[in-house]
Amino acid sequence: MGPKPFPHRTLRVSLRVLLLLGAGPATGAAQATGGFTTALAMASEAAVRAVTTPIYPVGLYAGRDEDGIPRYIQRPFSYKERRLLREHFGIEEPSRLYLSDTTTEAYLNYDTERDPGAGRLVRSYRVGAPSVRFPGESWEQLERRLATTRPADFPDSATVADTALASLDPDARPEFERMLAAARRAGHQVKVVETHRTPERQAYLLVRGGGLTFTATSKHSSGRAVDVTVGDGNLKHKRTRAKWIAFRRWVTSYEEGRFRLIGLPEASWDWPHVELPGPMGYRSIEALLLAAQTADIAADSAPPPPPL
Repeated sequence: MGPKPFPHRTLRVSLRVLLLLGAGPATGAAQATGGFTTALAMASEAAVRAVTTPIYPVGLYAGRDEDGIPRYIQRPFSYKERRLLREHFGIEEPSRLYLSDTTTEAYLNYDTERDPGAGRLVRSYRVGAPSVRFPGESWEQLERRLATTRPADFPDSATVADTALASLDPDARPEFERMLAAARRAGHQVKVVETHRTPERQAYLLVRGGGLTFTATSKHSSGRAVDVTVGDGNLKHKRTRAKWIAFRRWVTSYEEGRFRLIGLPEASWDWPHVELPGPMGYRSIEALLLAAQTADIAADSAPPPPPL
């Protein structure tokens, strides 16, 4: 069977609605997101209101199925939409887009190959998140570039972990401080080993390999994640693993699960990671397409460069 017919409902998208859809973070005049300046920082409200976009139900491309396979979007894409997504967001194949989960805080992910589930990891990127992707470069091209990059090619600053809670997003910092203090009061021996992470360091860890990371985007780069160790940090020690599982279970119950983990409390490819949901990326395909279209309009209307 082909993709389901496109719903006939339409939405006149204003800037206010765009914010509700989660069009991506904007800080000050602009916020860099993978070599692309977020549409919110570039578009006038009049330009946004001029766009009428069909709505594709988010429930059709949110989360994973019972076999752990992402519910990739089956919405048809026109040639123009494909061009916009490729040019402004590096997306070569829109049918590998999906929402991270089924909550209202879900964000769009892009896989550079289809995830077969069964515990196999594929490269996945949060669309709109800070990264070292060049303007006009696709995620697949980024992977090929990083495959020929050596750890020694990165600046020294990328090799050093920032462990200061003061480096976190100012809104997230007190939340993490309160959570960590409560964890220690509950008897968990928790040590912070990394907080904010630049896109360059994220790429450095990917190039180093060894399971340090499997993506060039991270919640660390928006200052809303910390890495911690529990006990002596050695998961090969049975007692340490038990303590770590106990801490991760505690995190899932703390303040009704406000903080997120990667994987399950007892199984993860990234045991240290704890993050706090918040603005980062795009929360619907409509918001993403609108941002790409607005960027296209802005690029067309930009004044020509001065003569040499």
